[in-house]
Amino acid sequence: MNGISLEKIVALVILAGEVMLKNGAETSRVEQTMVHMARACGAAKVESFAIPTGVFVTVTDGAGNSLTTMRRVYNRTINLDRIAKVNELSRRLADHRLDYEAAQSLLQHIAKERSGFSLGPSVIASGVVGAGFAVLQDAGPGEAGFAFLAAALVRYIAHIVSRLHGVRFTFEFLGAMAAALTGVMVNWLWPQISRDIVIVGGIIPLVPGVAITNAISDVIAGDLLSGLSRGLEAALTSVAVAMGVVIVLAISV
Repeated sequence: MNGISLEKIVALVILAGEVMLKNGAETSRVEQTMVHMARACGAAKVESFAIPTGVFVTVTDGAGNSLTTMRRVYNRTINLDRIAKVNELSRRLADHRLDYEAAQSLLQHIAKERSGFSLGPSVIASGVVGAGFAVLQDAGPGEAGFAFLAAALVRYIAHIVSRLHGVRFTFEFLGAMAAALTGVMVNWLWPQISRDIVIVGGIIPLVPGVAITNAISDVIAGDLLSGLSRGLEAALTSVAVAMGVVIVLAISV
């Protein structure tokens, strides 16, 4: 097995699977990446299985010895940059452009590196997304500007809730309420500004687009358990956003 023990191979591939799953990769991609990396290290047979809350792998050497391990995944986010880095590492390992030790070191660095951008750029990017979607709804300068503020406020609330380790779906609910309150107050002060456009622009950063895409991808790939789990997660996020908006609109009537 190229001189690499089963324990080392399993440690490498289970960490790769964990990093990818934590950062929003679809389960079929996680399983394929784990298999490719294990075979590149000399494994004779590999069986991998991933669900949104955990990864499992069994590696067998040429003598028939097997080792199975699992890794529980508690927290998940969306970080496509990390997924791309692990994919590139897998390709380099499979093409023998990277040895085991370098791959392990690089993978550990990817797992520990700081996630995402700082608060300032994230808030601005969220605001630009909200304003851009408002423009698609034929918004005027005032509506686009307030949609920018609403979306930026949503991102700031997400930051605060994550720092406080809030319950899952809390920031979607509170963010939607904040966006709805912004739209209602702006429309009350300036009736010519559309309340609906401001609200929709504000909640756009909360839309679980990647989760929905991954759910559909998993179902098409035959991973029904993962697809249904991700679909339910996306549905609960949508319900939290909808409830936040509905409550504010109901009170403001």
